Amino acid sequence: MICRNLERMFVLLGVCAMLSGCGGGGDGPVTVPVKGVVTYKGKPVPKLSVAFLPDKGMVAEGTTDANGRFTLTTKKPGDGAMVGSYKVGISFVPDKVPDMPGFPGAEKNEAESPIPKKYADANTSGLTSVVDKNASKNDFKFELTD
Repeated sequence: MICRNLERMFVLLGVCAMLSGCGGGGDGPVTVPVKGVVTYKGKPVPKLSVAFLPDKGMVAEGTTDANGRFTLTTKKPGDGAMVGSYKVGISFVPDKVPDMPGFPGAEKNEAESPIPKKYADANTSGLTSVVDKNASKNDFKFELTD
């Protein structure tokens, strides 16, 4: 009976440790602010999803505004990205939901991406960034070309 209770206690402690992030307080990774701008043929491009993909860790994402500016988010809006090296993917975010069965009223999006498709995949985009612990160094400019 005592062994069984000890076994249950160790299992419960293990589950608690996993849920709390192994003692990290459950707040998630430490991030620093990251912002930037995306241009194509010298002009800012709105409605683009910018994704920073690390070898290990969490992806940070943002969406460009009318001026092509973005701010990255990892877990909380605008919290930035973890310090480290990233591959970067940039893709078009259409306004409308594609026409899908089971979603009445969803309109088919006819808009095409204003940037070349190679940028949508971080492995083919050729774009990389290094996020520094000093936030003032984390203002990136991506000038896309054909």
